[in-house]
Amino acid sequence: MQKKLKEAILLKDASVKKVQFDKIWFFDLHDMEDYLHEDLTGVEFIHLPFVIDDEKVETKCATIEDIERFQNDKNK
Repeated sequence: MQKKLKEAILLKDASVKKVQFDKIWFFDLHDMEDYLHEDLTGVEFIHLPFVIDDEKVETKCATIEDIERFQNDKNK
């Protein structure tokens, strides 16, 4: 069963890294795979920087809309 994504809940969830870029929230795809217990290979993404333990790391990030579009296409 597909878990419904709610931005407000994800923004409060410390287990999911997120960054706001150009007024849009992007979520770390690896963290979202763990959160959803789902393989998100194939989701459109961009690389965005995060600072983790004083180290800048670029990770694959996607919007909620990108993830939901992928889930809907996969379930067709």
